[in-house]
Amino acid sequence: MKKKISLNMWLSVFFGGIWQFISNIFSWKNKTPFWRVIWCVITLCIVAFTGMLGYAFYDEFYGRSHRYCDYYATSDLGTDFYFYNDGHGKSYIANKETKKKIHKSLDWIARPEDGDSLVVFAKDDKRGYLSRHTANIVIPAKYDAAWCFNDGVAGVCEGDSVFFIDHSGRPIYNRKFKREKGHNYTYHGNYFVNQVGDKFGLVDRQGNDATPIIYEDLFAMANNMWVMKYNGKMGAINDKGVIIVPNEYAGVEIYPEGGIVVMSKDNSKKRLDYDGNVTDVFVYDHTYTMEYYSDNLDKEGNRIRKPANVWYYSSNGHYGLIDKDGKPVTAPIYASIEAFSEDLFECQVDGGGERLIINSKGQKVN
Repeated sequence: MKKKISLNMWLSVFFGGIWQFISNIFSWKNKTPFWRVIWCVITLCIVAFTGMLGYAFYDEFYGRSHRYCDYYATSDLGTDFYFYNDGHGKSYIANKETKKKIHKSLDWIARPEDGDSLVVFAKDDKRGYLSRHTANIVIPAKYDAAWCFNDGVAGVCEGDSVFFIDHSGRPIYNRKFKREKGHNYTYHGNYFVNQVGDKFGLVDRQGNDATPIIYEDLFAMANNMWVMKYNGKMGAINDKGVIIVPNEYAGVEIYPEGGIVVMSKDNSKKRLDYDGNVTDVFVYDHTYTMEYYSDNLDKEGNRIRKPANVWYYSSNGHYGLIDKDGKPVTAPIYASIEAFSEDLFECQVDGGGERLIINSKGQKVN
């Protein structure tokens, strides 16, 4: 009579066999070279795995937090002093030559980009200013927020009120502004951007509104000039607070020496001077030649490539046709352009995969 095997009996025999196999591997009673090699390989694997696991724990909880410490935590104040912060509560300012430590337990420092002599420091959740040349505290840590000095003045905050001070800590005028979290209170030339809700405007050095607070965006550019956004369109304000480019463009860039470049909705660009006068009616990013496969064959039977009648150019990541005299044939409104023949070109419509055919005069033929 066949004996009925229960699940418990099957599991007991199965795992018992596995355990016996493992025990046999690790038993020194196996004197044969084969089992000794197997035992050594498994032992090395266990040791390697344990070592990697230990290193991973070390790197996660200690090594990674210290490896780049000197890189991000040591900052030069000037020629004579530096700031050090180990990221674990130990910080100080020290003399480079004598190594003498002063002003211990500072939270952080922030140096101005324009090389101003005063540096922001934080201690016990308050902000103050110290000299980058002598390391002496010039303005004690008493502000709830402080911004770097720029063009000789700095914004500071007490409670939710922001005002501007000079190097002695005295306000430059009596007006205060309600702080908008995340906004940068820094003068750029003669103006700073004041934010009220979701609108922006310029304020001059006397604390007067230089522009209405109506703009959707307003940001500093080269030569102390500004780009503003109104009703979704871009324009420019010069360093005297005068609008020189009306809000009628899709984009505006102001360069330190190259003037102002404005871009229309169709991605075409033109260049202006710093008074807003047009100097170049047509500028672009790059030009490219085009070739097409003709019906003529070479000696090996391959179709010969020949140049098309026109080239194409790029502007703002889009493309248009340009003739060999350098005059634009179409606006740069296409995602790509390829030559079909000497006079026909396949253009991909922007925003989709559809294509159409135009001729060298920019006229649609299909």
